Amino acid sequence: MPASNDLDDLRALTSPLVVYVGSELTRAAGLPTRRELAGLLLEEASERVSDRRHRELAELIERADLRDAFTELERDLTRARFGLVVERALRVDGVELPPLARAIANLGSRLGGVVTPNLDRLLERTLQGKFVVHTRPTMNLLHRQGWLLKLHGTLPDHATWVFTREQHARVALRDPVYHEVMRAMFLAKPVLFVGTTLDDPIFDAVVDRARGLADGAPPRHWALVDRAELTPGGRSKLDEAGIAAITCDGSDERVELLSSLSPAPAGRSLPLPREATRQASRGRIRILFVSANPPDMEGLALDREQRVVREAVTRARHRDRIELEVRSAVSFVDLSRALLEGEFDILHFAGHGAPKGLMLDEGSRWLPPAELVALLDEYAHPRGPLRCVLLNSCWSTAVNQLNPRVPTFISMHGPLDDRAALAFAEGFYDGVGAGRSFDEAYREGERRARHAVPGAPFEAHLSER
Repeated sequence: MPASNDLDDLRALTSPLVVYVGSELTRAAGLPTRRELAGLLLEEASERVSDRRHRELAELIERADLRDAFTELERDLTRARFGLVVERALRVDGVELPPLARAIANLGSRLGGVVTPNLDRLLERTLQGKFVVHTRPTMNLLHRQGWLLKLHGTLPDHATWVFTREQHARVALRDPVYHEVMRAMFLAKPVLFVGTTLDDPIFDAVVDRARGLADGAPPRHWALVDRAELTPGGRSKLDEAGIAAITCDGSDERVELLSSLSPAPAGRSLPLPREATRQASRGRIRILFVSANPPDMEGLALDREQRVVREAVTRARHRDRIELEVRSAVSFVDLSRALLEGEFDILHFAGHGAPKGLMLDEGSRWLPPAELVALLDEYAHPRGPLRCVLLNSCWSTAVNQLNPRVPTFISMHGPLDDRAALAFAEGFYDGVGAGRSFDEAYREGERRARHAVPGAPFEAHLSER
């Protein structure tokens, strides 16, 4: 296995990687690459076009840029027939995942997000549905983990495909968010390029984009490149784009090198002890803080509570492992969408509560406990990522009484003083930030709350399942 300063820097990286996966993954699974796909489409068109037209299409396929070829092939075949051929060719049913796919999956907690131009669903299978698929980038994506961004669409949804010149123009001109997100990603996130070749025009376009942003800065991204294809000019181009080339001899060594980045031995599943679902200190922790304080209700110190939580995370000993996402004035749809789009370990609710449920930002309508439990159970560990729920509101034990499946569930019985709510939140997240288990963090929060309001009624409940 190669040894280099660049490889050492990659291994020493503590923040999660964004991994760009190119067409070599598709090829390794025995599926056609884009150029081979164009050839299959040409075969389909052979009985529909003249010999002269067939030669014209063949010449277009020989060009580096396939956009014109796909444009003309779609026109000759019709959109419906074009789509049918593509779907048949890229089906992954019964296809064995190649070693490269397994090496990507084994990156585990080191894998923050995945970007790919590949249309097939190999990566969806590789990541076992644990990563949320996006076909249109948003800026919020970069503040989350557990996402798969498919730059050129996903196979089941023809409307997202990017093959033809018109479809490329749609992305380039009509969707400026695309460029902003890609720019922000290269500036803010470490990116590792795998499964691509230097002569791939899609990868080449990505490198050119990164090159315009690097501005002579030292490399902050990496690419696993076959030693035989890396020329001095190619290395210089990558360097200018802020991408350090790590060379390997063939696909086997590439997989071996990628596997060496795994937080656990490659190919071995990570054992999950019973206590791990309640442990706050292992791996990264993603917190979703949601609040609601409708204008017709009594005001609560929700901004202060948000600040208390943020400050606790900022000063935490393990702050590099903790991510905090804040959503204010949430409705039920907002909460549901947040859980759907992100993978959160902790859900913190701050707002009004009563025996009949929680008050979200939906006028005077209360969210019934049964409806909230049904939503939380959908994302509860081990089926989902949610390991702890903290309902920092009055009478929230009404939700806990319905036995939600979330492993650690913290709720409040009876009325809750603002000062106690703030003190509990501060103590709890100080505990989480110190690497303590959820029940230890709960006890720290309880001590702080009782100290903040001595003699006042305060009754927090901890349920562990």
